[in-house]
Amino acid sequence: MKTFKICISCINGYLTYDFVDSLKNQKDFKSYLIGIDMSDRNKGKILCNKFYKVNDPKNEKKYINDLIKIYKREKFDIFFPLSDLESFIILKNIKKLEKLSVKFKLPSNNFETAKILYDKAKFLKFCESNNINVGKFKIVSNYESLFNEIKKNLKKKFILKPVKGSGTKNVFLLNNNSNKKINILESRNCLELNFKMLKKMNIFEKKTKFILMPFYNGKMYDVDCIAHKGKIKEFSIRERECQNRFIFYSVGHRIIKNSKIKKLIQKFVSKLKFSGICDFDLIKQNKNYFLLEASCRFSGSVGICTKSGLNFPAQMVRYLMQLKPYNYQLNYNDSYRPFLIQKKIDRSKRGILLNDYIPHFSKQLKY
Repeated sequence: MKTFKICISCINGYLTYDFVDSLKNQKDFKSYLIGIDMSDRNKGKILCNKFYKVNDPKNEKKYINDLIKIYKREKFDIFFPLSDLESFIILKNIKKLEKLSVKFKLPSNNFETAKILYDKAKFLKFCESNNINVGKFKIVSNYESLFNEIKKNLKKKFILKPVKGSGTKNVFLLNNNSNKKINILESRNCLELNFKMLKKMNIFEKKTKFILMPFYNGKMYDVDCIAHKGKIKEFSIRERECQNRFIFYSVGHRIIKNSKIKKLIQKFVSKLKFSGICDFDLIKQNKNYFLLEASCRFSGSVGICTKSGLNFPAQMVRYLMQLKPYNYQLNYNDSYRPFLIQKKIDRSKRGILLNDYIPHFSKQLKY
């Protein structure tokens, strides 16, 4: 049985246990795991065979140099970046790495594709030009253009999010009926506020562009997909079961079938001629499904799929290392929590708030 050295970033994240566990105890290969992260907490040291602290990927030069040093020491076969920024930076520097004989396999390796997915404005414009449903949106770069867009519908709520970024950091819910600022998530700069409050924050000071979208209140879905040359190979739809849609990691999903969602994803994958792993966020509004975001990396909560019958991380190793893929079968309509929560969801209590079953988190609001 072959042993593959696999490097995993963001190893100290909330949900990495399920991802790491998905790579262990396989019958056709062994995993030697190398975890990297900016923080020096003990989690990565416990979960992996080796752990290395790295610089913030925002400091591109230092981060790439860290990766080069780790590779020369470990000679890992595969690298799984679990953040959008790391995936983008590595693909941006892939030729430099190859010249230095730093050669590892990635779950997605097309930089032109990464540029479309990393920049949310490019992603939305690509979808719009290919008749892929993403709902209404506008790109705004100053308060004047922002106000001009919302003044006709001041009674409606809007989402304002950075063109570049991940999770719900610096995401705002504009609600001009609100007379106070509300922390939607205490751990991130994610707020509900009105236009006047937002203007005081000076969010455009660094020439940052934001995407303005209507606030949809339908069900949210996470979709995991492995594709090859525009055709889907592995596929899973996870319906979110937490009431706060702004939470930036999974606290519970129900595995479902939905032909409309799969058709929408297949159209995107086909138009982009995508190969590799892709993670999608969708929302349902009335009878329509809108594709909100996509990433050419694994979702942090993809390990939930392993519990439900489809092991995406292990399957990706097989595709990358040319092993025979397994024929997995999903357990539809079952609900799962990550290891953070530790046990299967009680179906009779669907829709519970985050703090109802994670005691060490402060109370979260319903959104």
